[in-house]
Amino acid sequence: MISRHLSLMLVLGSMSLPALAQTEATDRTLDGVTVVGTRMPEVKQNAAASITIISAKQIQEMSQILPDMQAIVGYFVPGVPPTGNSVNERYNTLRGRSILVLIDGIPQSTPLRATSRDLRTIDPSAVERIEVIKGATAIFGNGANGGIINIITKQNKEHRPVGGMATLAYTDHNFFKTSEKTSGYRAGGQIYGEVGDFSYLASGTFTQTGSPISAGGVYLSPRYGLGDTKSLNALVKFGYAFSERTHLEAMYNLFRSEQQSPLVASGGKYLVSPRIGVPGKQPAEAIPEGIPHNHNAYIKLTSQELFSHTDLEVSIFARGVKVITDYRKHNPKSPRWEETSGQALTRALQTGARAQLLSRLRPASETTLHLLYGVDFLLDKTSQPLVDGRYWVPELKAYNYAPFAQGKLNLADRFTLKAGARYDWINVQVPDYDVLRVRKTDPQIHVSGGTLRYRNLSVNAGLTYNGLHSFQPYFAYSQGFSIYDLGRTLRSAKSDVLGKIETDPVRTHNYELGFYSPLEHLFGEGTRLDLQGAVYYTYAALGSDLKSENGFWVVDRSPQRILGVELSADATLSPKLSVGATFSALEGYKETSKGAWSTYMSGQSIPPLKVTAHVTYRPIQALSLRLYGLHTGRRARFTPATPGGNDYQEAEGPVQPITLVSGQASYALGHFTLGVGVENLLNTSYYPVQSQLVARDAEYVQGNGRMTTLSLSYRF
Repeated sequence: MISRHLSLMLVLGSMSLPALAQTEATDRTLDGVTVVGTRMPEVKQNAAASITIISAKQIQEMSQILPDMQAIVGYFVPGVPPTGNSVNERYNTLRGRSILVLIDGIPQSTPLRATSRDLRTIDPSAVERIEVIKGATAIFGNGANGGIINIITKQNKEHRPVGGMATLAYTDHNFFKTSEKTSGYRAGGQIYGEVGDFSYLASGTFTQTGSPISAGGVYLSPRYGLGDTKSLNALVKFGYAFSERTHLEAMYNLFRSEQQSPLVASGGKYLVSPRIGVPGKQPAEAIPEGIPHNHNAYIKLTSQELFSHTDLEVSIFARGVKVITDYRKHNPKSPRWEETSGQALTRALQTGARAQLLSRLRPASETTLHLLYGVDFLLDKTSQPLVDGRYWVPELKAYNYAPFAQGKLNLADRFTLKAGARYDWINVQVPDYDVLRVRKTDPQIHVSGGTLRYRNLSVNAGLTYNGLHSFQPYFAYSQGFSIYDLGRTLRSAKSDVLGKIETDPVRTHNYELGFYSPLEHLFGEGTRLDLQGAVYYTYAALGSDLKSENGFWVVDRSPQRILGVELSADATLSPKLSVGATFSALEGYKETSKGAWSTYMSGQSIPPLKVTAHVTYRPIQALSLRLYGLHTGRRARFTPATPGGNDYQEAEGPVQPITLVSGQASYALGHFTLGVGVENLLNTSYYPVQSQLVARDAEYVQGNGRMTTLSLSYRF
């Protein structure tokens, strides 16, 4: 079976050999693609950085296979691991480092106590495009040691009074057989328009997923699963144009997700048998896990040519999130929370403001200079109580002020030089608190509160050569920093003095050499090949891996190095046929106490090699057929505690290769579009990368078997 799947994967890859690709023909042209996630709108290939843009068309098509943000990003972006078929994003990294996730520039990451739900805070139906800027950066501040994922919400691009669309979809995890509760549905709609100087957009989607099953027809464990979940997303945008140059925009987005499964987790033995779902009920005191709410809102004023050759942008924003994790029954062998059962939740409220100016100067006849400068403010309040009211992590308050400046100098349309800096003042107020003991007999530790002060200067620089249209190389150096999951450290404090607790931030240095190469008419008139590649190296004097001590995660501060390579490209072979693939591989090392770089970083940060490939064929204008292939490599860097046993440390389990094929088709009939999507087309039995490497019985869960989605949409 595996050999047959691998053969199909190789066929897909061979069709893509002229290019390694990742976008549709209508979205793939690199020329003129403007990136806003850099805060200085610029053409992608002049940014001196590796950037992936996931277009609205790609999001729409992949959503017909699996409408999940982590699955979409995990497929299209080199350097990001594939979806773990789980709501938990603990192993979701970018180039082995932490990711700062933004929605319209609003942070979704919570560095004071991570929710591990950063991407799953918005439905794909509300997303216009996704910009992924890879490599350490501090342009948005704390958290982007691996890069930025900027999710841009839907935009009204049509200048007419009213327009919109409606969509209905039916999903079944066992479409060709009779099984109970494996089906789900999805309904949504959008309406938008422009009347005079006023514009509006409203979007809503409701989803109910069914109980997922494996390729063998067995229900999957519901713990952290995507099945049996109700989710709602509502997006509203209003805009008003005071003049051609000055515009005011307001946005609000609500996302809510809650799992109510008729199943409970059962069995499971790592590397022996999977954890499955069986009919049952949670204890009466347990409440549904999920995201009761994730609110995002902003008001933004933009004014072009506020004064000579200078634009202004000012915004205020707010974000509030509540995440409820799974119920944990007391286990005498591995107790927590003073030997009681319980359920944890994380609450965060972030409010902030930004003001920036962008000036365009011409110091010489063939030289242009763009200068971006401004200041950010962010107030973050985060806590992690238990449902019963006890605090695991007390409410922490972080005040962040940061001036920044970024310049881009274009020399005779041949060289583009970028350089910038950001200085962060961060004060974190920690109240007096008692550490929640593991056992009732443990000594009570009382921590006297105070203020943790962080001061950080981050710089970046890059050089791009644009003299040749067909080959545009760049070199970049960038720094990033993050307060790494501070609450996790504080809740495990062993000292009653705040200053003795290890809370230093993680600072990374990223070096990158890459290129963009758009080649037109390579295979004939109207054909195109777009190539993109990069090699990179990152270093951190203080690490950010987690390691297990007495059954709990603690931060491993050993210095780290990561080396990696990425290739992606895109080919239009004819008006009917386009093909492509991506390749990414990286490795990470930790420095030992003796100064040797001989220890591998765990799978929590370093995923295995990943290859994706796709083929799109349009036999007629109204019909599109697509195949998507995904292959992950083998990574086995660690040995079990017992020779010949299966007792690996968490995040050090051996990862075996996975090969999956999915398909999608759509047919346009007037204002209607019929769609079908099939995840795991060959019904392959497999374990996701995350369930393999975590090396725990409770998370050793198989991936989805074949899942079929039928959809109908109407556009007006």
